[in-house]
Amino acid sequence: MPLYRASVARLRSQIEGGTLVPVLSEQYRHRLGRAAPPSESRSWERSLDVLSADLMEAGLGDVEALVEYQLPLTSKRADVVLAGVHPKHGTPSYVVVELKQWTRANLLDGTDDVCQLDGYGES
Repeated sequence: MPLYRASVARLRSQIEGGTLVPVLSEQYRHRLGRAAPPSESRSWERSLDVLSADLMEAGLGDVEALVEYQLPLTSKRADVVLAGVHPKHGTPSYVVVELKQWTRANLLDGTDDVCQLDGYGES
């Protein structure tokens, strides 16, 4: 079960209105019995803002976003699960997103889809 579930467009609207993090914090306290750490709130503010803006720009406002989705049979949570319909096949489609707080990523020389991250070694 997620802490929050809505369309990407609704998620984006709540971010822009400044109401998403308080909702997530309240749900976190309700479900886990303790306050969300400040680092978690900062992560929600930064990462979900960027993710939702990118998804809206890609025309995916109708996709369902499940934020802080509790994985079955474990205490682990996925940051975001995106659920929608595949545009070509019309079948259900899901993407699990694990957000990271990287400050910079650089394309690896000679590639167009491999990144090197600061602090994660040389290529």
